Amino acid sequence: MIDKPIFELGKKPGIPDNDQEPASKGHILCKGPPGAPGREEIQNRYFNLNFTGPPGSGSGIYFNLLFLLPKLGWWVEKADEWIEVPPTHKEYYERTMATKQMLESTIKTGLTSAAQAVADFELMSHDIRKYREILTYFHEGDEHVLKSMFIDQVDIHTDLPGQPIALRSIVSKWPTVIADFMRLDDKDTIPKKVADKYDISQAEAVILVTKNKLYKKWKILFGDAAKQRYELLKGLIESRRKSIEEYKEWLKPYIARFKMTKIGGERSKVRARTLRTFTDVTGMSTFANKIRIFAWKAMRFEEHRKPAAEVVEDFILYPYDDYVREKVILDPENGLAYIYPWLRNDRKYCSKCKKYYSPNTLKCAKCGSLRLKNKKYADEIVETEIIPAWREGQNGLSAGFIYYMFFDIEVTRLGTWLRVGELEDITFYTRVFVLSQNALLAKILELKCRDLELERYIDEMLGIKFEDRDIADLVKEEFPTIFKKPKEELTGFQNYIKELGETFSSYTNIFKKIKLPKSTRFMFFKAGPYETDLKERITKHYLKYAAVQLNGMRNFIKQKMGVE
Repeated sequence: MIDKPIFELGKKPGIPDNDQEPASKGHILCKGPPGAPGREEIQNRYFNLNFTGPPGSGSGIYFNLLFLLPKLGWWVEKADEWIEVPPTHKEYYERTMATKQMLESTIKTGLTSAAQAVADFELMSHDIRKYREILTYFHEGDEHVLKSMFIDQVDIHTDLPGQPIALRSIVSKWPTVIADFMRLDDKDTIPKKVADKYDISQAEAVILVTKNKLYKKWKILFGDAAKQRYELLKGLIESRRKSIEEYKEWLKPYIARFKMTKIGGERSKVRARTLRTFTDVTGMSTFANKIRIFAWKAMRFEEHRKPAAEVVEDFILYPYDDYVREKVILDPENGLAYIYPWLRNDRKYCSKCKKYYSPNTLKCAKCGSLRLKNKKYADEIVETEIIPAWREGQNGLSAGFIYYMFFDIEVTRLGTWLRVGELEDITFYTRVFVLSQNALLAKILELKCRDLELERYIDEMLGIKFEDRDIADLVKEEFPTIFKKPKEELTGFQNYIKELGETFSSYTNIFKKIKLPKSTRFMFFKAGPYETDLKERITKHYLKYAAVQLNGMRNFIKQKMGVE
């Protein structure tokens, strides 16, 4: 659905196979078929089944299989899909293009509505800032500012042709009239008392009293109008903000479906492979569809589970450990961050409040703590979204199991129209892996990254973000002196605590990097918490159990194909 490669199992970049990378043994478990079909014939961890029949027969097998898996306890996710339909396949092409054009029209309409909502939101934001400022003056009782507004914006318009009566117009006759008006209070309503109180002439006092009465009435009327206008704008601006969010959510399935319809021809590798394939015969009606399915299920044979030495917050073993974080996810060359570099973006974290902040934050907004830890964006996704869902048993996950079976199913559908009729060809290339829970976490994070890539794409189309950065932040970089926020100041003691925390962190990082010398003859301690006995325990228990599950799927597909 997005033009990003799959984070493969047993390859680089990807999750290393334990045989290909022996140093990973114990730290992570990833075992599956080591070779592609044809490179290792005697293998019970993959199958490659092909079926050709009338239109819909192969798709029927696909849906039969995918509807069965959840009933057997498997959690199923579609990781990727693309379709390619040339114009020669007239009926299918016209249906596909009609769907594509409908989606395009819907997206354009939604984007237009969203853009108008954003424009309305910005206009109302400007208005509400003005009225908030005015209500602040009323709340604080700032008579000086209110009287200035009255003189500049109301009284100035009281002049009549040939009869200047506004304060600004008669200042030439009484130079201190504006300053005297500023000194008046609400009780100054009798000209004689005003003249005696401020030592001014009776004529000026009459004018000032008149203006003061007008000001008092204006202040009441304008204050009520400002409150009503602020309430109205507050409701409208929240409505527009909600509308923008709803447009975004509403457009997601349409954009996702639109990208699935067109993505095959946009991928250079897919485009080149499609043109070279023997099924794409010039002048003949063909189509091609590729679907990638991930499915996983906990291995529920408790007699094989290793006794736990420690329980971390109801997990037998906490899945987000240092090895999977550093080697599998954040490694810029072979990890998931190679495909999604933004996973390495810096974040600040308050361990007390368990909240994440931008990298420039100095103290926690909730508790005021200065001991903020340096984290990455991947940490935020895992610890705020994936781990809580894992604890609650969502998405086929369980905190009580540390090993999972993982199906990687590649479905290829091909179709062609011949004079004798139509044909549909479908191929199921299915592999089964046994993964430790930390390896499965990396695959779940990959699915989340693909969702976030779609979110970024939608945000960029809506003009909310660009390259995963808020437009407001980009503007601040262009004009830092104008948009720069006042820097958060710390007291001397706060600076001392901050520097002490940074010093402690630097020493901690040094100790983490210290490694014991390797020995090829002796092992004084286990390398990691997961199984390392590939020849006996993993092969004869875990892989054997997974192979039985795979064999059941293979038999089901063969039965639907009519093969005994």
